[in-house]
Amino acid sequence: MTLVDSARTFYPEFDIVVFDDSSDDNVTQAILLSLQQNGVKIIGSNKRTDDSKHGGLYVQMNTAINHAIDQGYDYAYFVQDDMQFLWRDDTLEKHTKTVFQKQECVMCNYNFLQKILTDGIEQRLPAIDAHVFSFAGNGVADTGVIDIKKASLIGLHFPEQSEHGNGKYWYNKGYRMYWLRVAHLAWVPWPTTFRHGVKEQRQIKTLLPLNSSAVEKIKANTTYAYLEDYTSLQGFSLKPYWYTKNPGWLNLVKIYTKYFLKKIF
Repeated sequence: MTLVDSARTFYPEFDIVVFDDSSDDNVTQAILLSLQQNGVKIIGSNKRTDDSKHGGLYVQMNTAINHAIDQGYDYAYFVQDDMQFLWRDDTLEKHTKTVFQKQECVMCNYNFLQKILTDGIEQRLPAIDAHVFSFAGNGVADTGVIDIKKASLIGLHFPEQSEHGNGKYWYNKGYRMYWLRVAHLAWVPWPTTFRHGVKEQRQIKTLLPLNSSAVEKIKANTTYAYLEDYTSLQGFSLKPYWYTKNPGWLNLVKIYTKYFLKKIF
C-alpha cells in the first residue's frame, strides 16, 4: 500500500495533490503519470537547489502552502512519499482544532515515532500537557498538519534548506511545533532515498494497517507512540526498524548492538 493508496483508503475525503521537485528518473515519471491518470493533481517545479540534500523539497513546500491558501482550505496535511496512513482517526479534525487553539501553534504532527531513536526522547519531545508533546526548538517541521488561515496571516514559508533550519526560523519567531499522542501516520522502514540527487534503491516495503486491538490501544495512548508497538511490515524485517539512508553496515551493527545491549542491561 503506497502513501496515496493509504490516504484514499482511510481518508477518502482528502484532496490529494502531489508536488514533484523536478524528478527525472523513469520510475518516478511512470508513477506520476499513473497517479495523474487516476485523478491525482500533479504540480511540478523546474526549480532545483544544490543547498539541500532533499533537492527542491522546500521550494515545493512553499508552492503547496500557496496552493492551499488559493484553494481556501482550512488545513493542509504535508506528508512525504515514504510514509503511510495506518488507520482512520475520526477524531482527527477535533484534535487538530483543539491544538490550533494554541496561538503559538501553526503546525502539528501525528507521526508514529521510531523505536531505534529512543535516546533523549524526553528532551526532544517534552510533554506540554496530557495530549501534546513539543518538538523542542522547532516551530515547524517537514511533515504535519498546517492551519492554513493562520499560515496566511503570518506569511508562513520555508526559507531554509533543512528541517532544522526552518524549525529554528519559526521557533525564533515564537511558534511551536506540537506532536500529538494519538498517531495514525508512519514513515515506512527502509525506504528508497534520494540524497543530493543520488538514489539509494531498496526493495519496496509496506506496513500492515492497524488491526482493531491496535486501534483501541493507540486511541488510549498517553505516552510516546512507537510504530513497532502497534504494527509490522509485511514480511519479516528486524525490529526496531531503520528509517533513513543507510549509514553503512558497520555503523548499523554498532547502532543495533547499542540498542539491544541497552535493553538487556
